[in-house]
Amino acid sequence: MKMDIKKLFFTKVNISHGGAKLLRNAAAAFLGLYSYGFNAQVQKLDSRFDLLLKNKENIARGRVVKDLERADMKLDQHLVVTSKGAQTMYSCIIYTKEPEKLKSAGFLVQSQLPTFSTALVTIEDIEKLTQLPYVTSVMGPAFDELHNDVSRAQSGASLLQDGVFNNTAYNGTGVLVGIYDSGIDWKHPDFRKADDQTKSRIVSIWDQTLTAQGAETTPAGFSTGVEYTRAQIEDELDGTPTGFVRETDTNGHGTHVSGTAAGNGAGFADKRHKGFSSDADIVFVKGGNGSFPTTNTINALTYFKNVATALNKPIVVNMSIGGQGTAHDGTASHEVAVNNFTTSGPGRVVVISAGNDYGANLHRKVDIESGASQTYNFTVASNTSAATVFSFLMYANDDSPVTAKLTTPDGQQYTQNISTNTAHSILGGGFTATMYNYWSTDNNKRYVQLVISRTSGTSVDCQGNYALEITNNGAQAITAHGWLYSQGVATTLQNGDNEHVVGSPGNASNAITVASYMGRASWYSGTSGRYTLTPQESISSFSAQGPRVDGFQKPDIAGSGQNVISSRSGNSAPGATDIIAGTNYYVKNQGTSMSSPGVAGAVGLLLQANPALTAAQVKSRLTSNARKDGATGAVPNTRWGYGKLDIYKAVTDELGCVKSDFEIVTYDEPYIIANTESNYYFDNMALAVRYNPTLTGKLGGFSFLTGTTIPSDIPVDIQIRKVNANGDPGDIIATKTVTSWLNDTQKFTWNYVNLSDLNVQMVTGKEFYIVVNGLSGKIAMKAENTAVNNRSKTSTDGTNWTSRTFDLKMRATIYENIAEVKNLATSNQTKANTVAAGYNYFTNACQLISRVEKETASTVSGSVTSKVWVDNAQPGYVARRFEINPAANAAAATGKVTLYFKQSDFDDYNLTSSIKLPSSPSDIAAKANLVIEKYEGTSNTGTVASFGTSATVITPDINDIVWNDTYKYWEVSFQTSGFGGYFVKTSSTLGTADIKLNSEVNITPNPAKDFVNVTLGKHSKASVTIYDASGKLVKTVNINTNSGRIDVSELVKGTYMFTITLNDNQKITKKIIKQ
Repeated sequence: MKMDIKKLFFTKVNISHGGAKLLRNAAAAFLGLYSYGFNAQVQKLDSRFDLLLKNKENIARGRVVKDLERADMKLDQHLVVTSKGAQTMYSCIIYTKEPEKLKSAGFLVQSQLPTFSTALVTIEDIEKLTQLPYVTSVMGPAFDELHNDVSRAQSGASLLQDGVFNNTAYNGTGVLVGIYDSGIDWKHPDFRKADDQTKSRIVSIWDQTLTAQGAETTPAGFSTGVEYTRAQIEDELDGTPTGFVRETDTNGHGTHVSGTAAGNGAGFADKRHKGFSSDADIVFVKGGNGSFPTTNTINALTYFKNVATALNKPIVVNMSIGGQGTAHDGTASHEVAVNNFTTSGPGRVVVISAGNDYGANLHRKVDIESGASQTYNFTVASNTSAATVFSFLMYANDDSPVTAKLTTPDGQQYTQNISTNTAHSILGGGFTATMYNYWSTDNNKRYVQLVISRTSGTSVDCQGNYALEITNNGAQAITAHGWLYSQGVATTLQNGDNEHVVGSPGNASNAITVASYMGRASWYSGTSGRYTLTPQESISSFSAQGPRVDGFQKPDIAGSGQNVISSRSGNSAPGATDIIAGTNYYVKNQGTSMSSPGVAGAVGLLLQANPALTAAQVKSRLTSNARKDGATGAVPNTRWGYGKLDIYKAVTDELGCVKSDFEIVTYDEPYIIANTESNYYFDNMALAVRYNPTLTGKLGGFSFLTGTTIPSDIPVDIQIRKVNANGDPGDIIATKTVTSWLNDTQKFTWNYVNLSDLNVQMVTGKEFYIVVNGLSGKIAMKAENTAVNNRSKTSTDGTNWTSRTFDLKMRATIYENIAEVKNLATSNQTKANTVAAGYNYFTNACQLISRVEKETASTVSGSVTSKVWVDNAQPGYVARRFEINPAANAAAATGKVTLYFKQSDFDDYNLTSSIKLPSSPSDIAAKANLVIEKYEGTSNTGTVASFGTSATVITPDINDIVWNDTYKYWEVSFQTSGFGGYFVKTSSTLGTADIKLNSEVNITPNPAKDFVNVTLGKHSKASVTIYDASGKLVKTVNINTNSGRIDVSELVKGTYMFTITLNDNQKITKKIIKQ
């Protein structure tokens, strides 16, 4: 029954004086009862603390309390020195909205949040807290568990680190990277200054697991652990260590995570395994060796905030931890702390791993009607020794009352009513089933918890079926989500699934929660190559699936997290197959634990670009610029979030007026299993792949997958070459030498070579080769033939090439160095630039005007001014008109010009012209109608009359009239001798001489079958180039007046464009139908 409290107390009635007194008493009794009904539903005191109070005397006398040794009774205990001397104290979370009263009452508060505080309490303090009216609940912490050249290249971070954007190297400079994990090997070269190994990059370490001794101190504001400063760490690195810094990482997890986020790669001379924010300062909190109390997590966030405030720097915190023991709705205490941290100021970001529980079937949702029941069934394997069997937690979608009933394998039943918890002795006393049935202090929703643990000293077998029946005693239907959140013995949740299993604190609304995909499928360790069977670049099989139970999107983004190579702790003992060959400094690991620090380190680059970004803005930059591909499918989704990390686009989106893209041009199959690839040995051979970029910009890098051995230690040239007339590698554009193939490359894994310093320009659709010149020895490279693209070639002399029936695993990275190329001018614009060799783009106000190419034979030089008009001031021409003039020698200078047009520019022109420009990208035939009138001089209005000179007609080669499908515009390129104004129209308006030329030069018959005859009129000879309907060159023939016959019998049926270049360099294009 629901009561309208407001109506009850504010309805006006007439009552007697005596009745009023009775009513006041009744009202007081009702209020007390109503208040009791709320408070009694919430667990006032954690059952672990309740057990402490019940055994207070035994504990004081040093007696063993067996119940406290159960795994489910674990507490975070510390020896703390106070004004009363050294005391045993326990970490707790005190739910109260009046935290200042706690401090006034003398409680040792550690972190303070709006609805709760963390504190250290004695048993006596616990007794006092239960009596305080402003304290809702006192709970112990839950315990979470632990969840680079490749990942940097895949995300575009390598480009940023190499300084290709804004001429700035983005390495996290000026940013703090906070790591909460199992420890850090502060002696590792990756965490020292690269140019001075006696200097540390670590600002401080707070080891929460230690108790201060001697001259050691806790951090300001905290009463546990030991803080080590940079000065103390450097005192250990100066060559005369004192052994003062006791922090170690025996697990190795924290060191590996730190290396991915912020390692500088100093363990190798070429820094091949450096992390993302390789120049950031590091703040480390060791919260455990594998198990992390939520109180430690909350306090760590407070510490990170304090350090960032003191240093006035932005900070990104990585937490590669998590657990399933929450409501999965973002309301757990450490998730609230994450939200509080991120909103405490700009430049405060938290990145958290999504978890590795996909495939474990840990979750089950049930709908329970009013008065009905549903059952969670568990099948437990045989075991006679494990201390804990399994733990299960169920949350309803509201606060409806329920009854929980456990049936054990021997058929006995145990009931748990609302607002109670009981440790039931089960299976003949061999085990304890601890059951809880309360409202949660986190979200005021009903929860039922079941923990099965072994009674100390017993060897009873726990095998069998356990059933937990939930009966809905409320007035309406409920939805209940349950999670098998811990297993000491193999346990199956019947009808379990993998939905809603992103771990906490990763469900925090403001956290950037990271899934994992397969970035590196193979590596070399010990004496052999290793690989995994997850398809490459696809989602990791273990990566947890969201969303939250309230539908909130989780995870947010995916990073490379499988087989990540990063820093190895010298105090850890990794498996032999995980240690990377040739070094003791690096090790392979995997999990969302490894993808999360990659994203955290990438955030450091973004915060370097703009330290004032809020956590919400950072998340938006990452998710809106995430990479989508064939593996991610439609996004956002519950495995990938918004897609793969693309930090290059995110940073350029933040800093540039137009976001800059990058692409990895790939012709080998990306989503295949490593064992389907073949290992090829190439003895004194050059390897080549032909690439067709979709972006306009520059060549950034080169990735290649080596074979299982490196047979020769030879210098190898990485050559960028043009495509010659035969379609083979031609002239060398640029070269970069790998000095020692043995020492400078890794075997049986992906390698990345920075090519951005070669300044090789790229144009959409202009193909090129990358050649690995192994002519002086023997190299091994991986290849596959799943779907051969016919772009891989080999050569034994570097001149004559053979096509291969496989695809070499060699990839090119292209980036947009001038992102404005994707935005054609929408208003009249003017820009002056000094031209250099190669492509010169004229942009202004984030808009593209034109391009001037200075080739070897070009004479254009110095300052050049480019203008574009987009108004309709000049009828009879395409509305978009241009002027390009060098400051010197404009009338005679030569160069290649590219003009840009939208399809709408052509469409508008076609409305009033009988002869049409291309009406679509596939309208190849209409290309032949396009002509350009050039007028020498300058103009302020862009009209023909304003130039005051006569026109020179330019007829572009139809192969130079190109639709750019990446940027969705037309590119019209042509050689010009003398510069000026350029106006585009169709040949229908040519002068008398041009009309005469069209009639004199002809091709018959049309349509043609086997041969055509070309008549040249008064001209003596010509060159004829034939293009098919796609614009592909299919044939070139030289003819003269005595021999104008051309064999076309080998051409397939269709439409062809014949471009005839006459001996006086005039050009004419004819359309021919081949039957």
